[in-house]
Amino acid sequence: MFNEAAPRRLDDCWNRIGIGGDRTCPELKAHVHCRNCPVYASAARSFFDRPAPPGYLDEWTRWLGDDGECDEERDIAARRDERGRRDEVGALIFRLGPEWLAFHTRAVVEAALPKPVHRIPHRTNAVLRGLVNLRGQLQLCFSLYGLLGVPEPKDDPGDGAASRRRLVVLRDAERSESWAFAADEVHGVEHFARGALQGVPSTLANPAVSFSQAVVPWGDHTVGLLDESRVFAALRSVGQ
Repeated sequence: MFNEAAPRRLDDCWNRIGIGGDRTCPELKAHVHCRNCPVYASAARSFFDRPAPPGYLDEWTRWLGDDGECDEERDIAARRDERGRRDEVGALIFRLGPEWLAFHTRAVVEAALPKPVHRIPHRTNAVLRGLVNLRGQLQLCFSLYGLLGVPEPKDDPGDGAASRRRLVVLRDAERSESWAFAADEVHGVEHFARGALQGVPSTLANPAVSFSQAVVPWGDHTVGLLDESRVFAALRSVGQ
């Protein structure tokens, strides 16, 4: 009988130079997040294609059985996972001019490379910019600068700002509506403990205050967590 070859060790570059590491991977500029990278996808396929370790199938057979002890273990694990989800807030952090802002991940569909914006005759204005084509689907595109009422800075061809710009797609699940806007830079998804969220100071001189539900410390910055329901309501009023 031939001995089975030892499984090849995967290079978990996402934990070294990707989102889980120091973020020095040059591919992040193009893919925004490791989950969009073909290297990450290939590693995932290799992981699921490899044979199960000894005892793995027996353990899952016991876990999915009718044994009362297993039911109790499942309940404990489910409660632990639920507490973890309740105690954390996932947010996509992005930059708009000098300000770092965020939307709840529940409202974010994706962050993509910029696309041409096609104007809508007699409807395009400072907020509603037009339509963008994402994988064959037309999405309404708006200016978050315009919605917040702040001037959009002019591009400097020498600072590389265009290469950092991303198109963020939001979705209003209640109304099945999608909107896209251009962010000057997208950092990625971070998870914060709910206890770290702070109220928005009434004296804060920031145009995003009226759409913010909280602020949260993040490294050397303070991120304004935007309330997507207020943003969607404002966009609907503009689009009417």
